[in-house]
Amino acid sequence: MLTTTPVTCNNCSLDNICFPRGLSKDEVNHISQIIKPKKPLQRGEYIFREQSDFKGVLAIKSGSAKLVTNDHHGNEHILNVLLPGELLGFDGISNDKYRCSAVALDTLSFCELPAKNMDELFKNVPSLTKELFRHSSEKMNVDKEFIILSKRPAEEKLAFFLISLSDRLKKRGFSASEFTLSLTRQEIGNHLGLALETVSRLFKKFHKDNLIIVQSKQIEITDIPRLRAIFSYSGNPPT
Repeated sequence: MLTTTPVTCNNCSLDNICFPRGLSKDEVNHISQIIKPKKPLQRGEYIFREQSDFKGVLAIKSGSAKLVTNDHHGNEHILNVLLPGELLGFDGISNDKYRCSAVALDTLSFCELPAKNMDELFKNVPSLTKELFRHSSEKMNVDKEFIILSKRPAEEKLAFFLISLSDRLKKRGFSASEFTLSLTRQEIGNHLGLALETVSRLFKKFHKDNLIIVQSKQIEITDIPRLRAIFSYSGNPPT
């Protein structure tokens, strides 16, 4: 009979991404006692809903999620896509209500830093406060890039989207050139402000230009420098 060791902050492979490096054993143990894995979710299940009570900051362990909001007509708008090692839920800190919804894009596992334990954890692990501010700052940079992106041509939007995923996955120890797109073509269009037909046409064009190989949801970027050159970052690449 096989046994499995419960994943905690002591043995999680994402510990140096979610939290500061160089923590003492006591600090890591303290974090492990407070931050607990949550029940895995399947595609389409909500992590939290817009206007629900703030429960804490979450860290994705595996899988991916989308942040969405609905306009007054009930139309969904995809604000961001989150990958393993990335945090979400900061928007609920200001008024104790989440300002958007988070939805699993595939089988998702995640941990939660409960709101009720935040003060205690920040007191006992001061460097964690700085790390959470860093993650929040990175989100602001990504938001800035997407504001700029909204004014770019369609081809640059899709190139930016693919290079952004590539850069973020590479930073987290995954392949920068081969990955699975958890968003449908329709969802990518929603996220980038493009029609479904435009997204499909551009994927075919990038494939024809030998920039990528597309097999259903599997993407292989065959020429990262050329794909990156389509979009000239105004600042640092998103992290």
